[in-house]
Amino acid sequence: MTQRLPRTVEGFIIAVTLAAAILVVVLAPSIDTDQFPELLLFSMMIALAAMFPIPHARGGYITTAGILQYALIARHEPGAALIVVWFSFTIGSAISRGWVPWKIVSTGARLAISVVLASLVFRLLGGNALDYTVGSLIVPLIVAVLVQQASNNLLVAFYFSQLRRTPLIATWAQDMKDLTFSNLLSVPTAALLVILSSRISPLVLLMYLVALPLQRRVHQLLSQKTRIYAQAIDSLVLAIDANFPQGRGHSRRVADLAVAISREMRLSDSTTDSIELAALIHDVGLIGLDEVGLDTLTDQDMVRLRKHPDIGAAMMRELPNRSVVQIVRHHHERFDGTGYPDGLKGRRIPIGARIVGLAEVFDSLRAGGLSNEPALSSSESIERITAEAGKAFDPRVVEAFLAVWKQGLALEQEVEEGDLNPAQAPGSVTS
Repeated sequence: MTQRLPRTVEGFIIAVTLAAAILVVVLAPSIDTDQFPELLLFSMMIALAAMFPIPHARGGYITTAGILQYALIARHEPGAALIVVWFSFTIGSAISRGWVPWKIVSTGARLAISVVLASLVFRLLGGNALDYTVGSLIVPLIVAVLVQQASNNLLVAFYFSQLRRTPLIATWAQDMKDLTFSNLLSVPTAALLVILSSRISPLVLLMYLVALPLQRRVHQLLSQKTRIYAQAIDSLVLAIDANFPQGRGHSRRVADLAVAISREMRLSDSTTDSIELAALIHDVGLIGLDEVGLDTLTDQDMVRLRKHPDIGAAMMRELPNRSVVQIVRHHHERFDGTGYPDGLKGRRIPIGARIVGLAEVFDSLRAGGLSNEPALSSSESIERITAEAGKAFDPRVVEAFLAVWKQGLALEQEVEEGDLNPAQAPGSVTS
């Protein structure tokens, strides 16, 4: 399904593209035409790197063009760096991912703006590609790399904060945390390329072609680790479903609803990721209780079932993300303090557990749940949830849930009435 992007996102895309275009007009006259052969070489190599993007675990893509961009920042004036990065990234991305003009051009413009800022900072700090001292090359280049990353990540964070309704600063900070170390590790290689291309020949840049496959392989291994982790979680979810067939699909539905509520509450991407993972495995403790008779639950069976949060938390205790374990343990706590296993009350219950707890109850009401109660309609289930605001559930979470549900109904109505125009651009996204 294709739906229109929020107006703020559309405005952002247009503003970034126009800003880059204005910078081209302002800075283009300063470009030294004698440097055209080297600029063409940079363009071809950055385009080549952009042609082989690697999916990022948090969405979007990464490329191995960072070192080339850093060398470009040190070797050339801001105007030249702007045009090279915008042009080369646009061409490389268009070839590899298909020509989606508004998306490719605006993404290239965003990268180009961050490179211009970094290039300006490099020169303001006295950076000089012909002076190979720490004070004239290394320090200015390190600061320029940080500026490039910070400005680029800020623009990306603004885009996703508007698209996903997440907090801007938290999203930006998470991206900085994830990427800063690896980017700084690229500085020595970039400095070496600058020195060799200055002292020997710009053709030395071609040496970087040897390193491109290695860098790509490293990124692929990191991505593969993430994929294997995700596959392991999927297998665990399948095991939960196989153990209790009457709940098939329950974990995925709970996770989808929990993520939507988290987005509505404008929680950070990292928090939302933890909530999604915890929602997928929240019932993992039930695997150890497969001998419980679900057709006729006795009081003894209910006592044993109430132990599944503890069992699940114990099973997942080796996870590096401790917040996931806490959500699994506390997703049956109640806002009024009468839940289990620890009787936590109010905001002492982790926010993720409050969200997953509501999402699980809602799905169980609609599906009939483990106690074989008759399934309720959506409206009846919503009435039950609303009636428990301040009792079983955090009123803020209930409010966000109701907003998510209303948005879903509105979207369904728009689709039925044909209000969504898939051909709209630049404001369209495919889901």
